[in-house]
Amino acid sequence: MSDIAQFLNAPPIITGLDEIRDALDKAPYDQPIHNPDEDMFPAGYNQDYRSAAVLIPIWQDPEDHELYVLLTQRALHMRNHPGQIAFPGGKHDSDDTSIQYTALRETLEEVGLAPDCFDLLGELGEYCTISGFCIKPIVAEMTRRSELSLCEEEVKSVHWVPLNYLLNPQNYRFRTKQLDKRSRGYFEIKYQDIHIWGVTAGILFGLYQTLANHIKSKQ
Repeated sequence: MSDIAQFLNAPPIITGLDEIRDALDKAPYDQPIHNPDEDMFPAGYNQDYRSAAVLIPIWQDPEDHELYVLLTQRALHMRNHPGQIAFPGGKHDSDDTSIQYTALRETLEEVGLAPDCFDLLGELGEYCTISGFCIKPIVAEMTRRSELSLCEEEVKSVHWVPLNYLLNPQNYRFRTKQLDKRSRGYFEIKYQDIHIWGVTAGILFGLYQTLANHIKSKQ
C-alpha cells in the first residue's frame, strides 16, 4: 500500500495543545514534508527555492475546549493563487530576523494579529512547491482572541476550522490531473463551503504525519 493510501485509511487523531507541543519538540525539522506531486513530476522540483513561512494559528475555545485552526481565503484579484484557502504567511525577507519572524510578520500584515497573541508550539519540516518556494510551517497557540483586521489587498475572508476535522484522513481526497500531458497530484479537503487543497492541504498532511509518528513512538 502506498504512503498516500496508508494515510487515507489511517485513523483520526484527537489531540491537545500539550501533545502538539511535545510532538513538535521532538520533530526532525530538517526532514521535509512529503509532497506526492514531487514523485509524479520530479523535474518540476529540480530548482533553486526561495524561503517562505506560514503560521498555523490554533485557538482553544474556552467553552467547549475544542481546537480551531485559522485559515484565510486569498483575495480574488491576487496574481498568484487567487481565492485559494491558505495559512497566513509569505516569503522570507532579508530584513526578517528569523523564519519564525517571517510567519508572525505576515500574520500581522494579513489579519492584524500581533506576535504577542501567540505562543509558539514548534515547527514542521519544509514543504517545497512547484512555484519555487520551500515553506516553513510554524505552529502557534493563539493565547488571546483579539479582533481581526483583514488586509483587503491580500485576504478576502477568514475561516476557523476544527483541528479534529483536519486531522481525520477520511476528510481528505487525493486528486490527480493532467497538466501539459503530465500527471500531477494533490490533497484536498472540503469543509462546509470552503475547499482546502494543494499547499495548505499538503502542510496539514504533514502535521498529521508528525503527530502520528509521535503517537507511534510512545506505544
